[in-house]
Amino acid sequence: MLTPSLIKLLAASSVFLLVVSIGLQARFGSIFRVFSDAQDRQKILGALAAMFVAVPLVAYLVVRMGVPGPTAGAVILALSIAPIAPILPRKQLKFGGDTDWVTAFQVTGTLLSLVLAPLYLGLLSSAFGVQMDSPISAMMTTLGMTVFVPLLIGMGLRQASPELASRLVRPLGLAGTVILAGVALLILVGMWPALVAAASTPALPASLVVAISGVILGHLFVRGDVSDKVPSAEAAVSRHPGVALTLAGAALGETQPELLVNLLLFVVVATVVLAAYQFMVGSEAR
Repeated sequence: MLTPSLIKLLAASSVFLLVVSIGLQARFGSIFRVFSDAQDRQKILGALAAMFVAVPLVAYLVVRMGVPGPTAGAVILALSIAPIAPILPRKQLKFGGDTDWVTAFQVTGTLLSLVLAPLYLGLLSSAFGVQMDSPISAMMTTLGMTVFVPLLIGMGLRQASPELASRLVRPLGLAGTVILAGVALLILVGMWPALVAAASTPALPASLVVAISGVILGHLFVRGDVSDKVPSAEAAVSRHPGVALTLAGAALGETQPELLVNLLLFVVVATVVLAAYQFMVGSEAR
């Protein structure tokens, strides 16, 4: 029988496998060399500015206007300052992104999120009128297990045995994708009534505004062709759900069941918005 604990374990395992498969395609030296290239450095800085300056500002304004309500507002703000979703680089690579650039962007964004989190927690405190204890240790644990550890395992294996790494990329990525898709379907079916109820509240238009704004800002903040802009647009709205739940829970003083529902609502909205964006840019590219 699939218990909540087992579903959580399966989700964590799928993310672990997916991030390992990303690491299997990256090289330590090439990631650092990305920052020595002026054009690549400019792209990363533009994407990070969209992620950690423009999108949080939009989210903060939406929440301060009182549109989504406290619970959805906490989730939207927390997502706007969370690092990149751990499975996002795999999607970016499928769209033609450069492995070294995408990996360097993920690592830099994750580290920057840890640095900026104490500062941005002030936004959450002022928005909800609470004194928050900084959940940095919980963030570091979550990011370590879902980003840094599997990424280093994959990169280390590639360094030690490039041939074995190349053979493992596809099966690990496929296994992670299948498990994650199954878990996502189970969660969606189980939470469907609550999700429909949340969609009838102002949380839906608020999520739409932030998601659409994030995609536009992520696209505009990076110079270059479509393959340069798409990773930035995706990263602007595809954030780490575990970190977001930690931050939102700290903002409200407790972990409320409604947090997960509103998080799922934003993820669904962001997925639809990104699908529309990818279709549009794909049509232009053709």
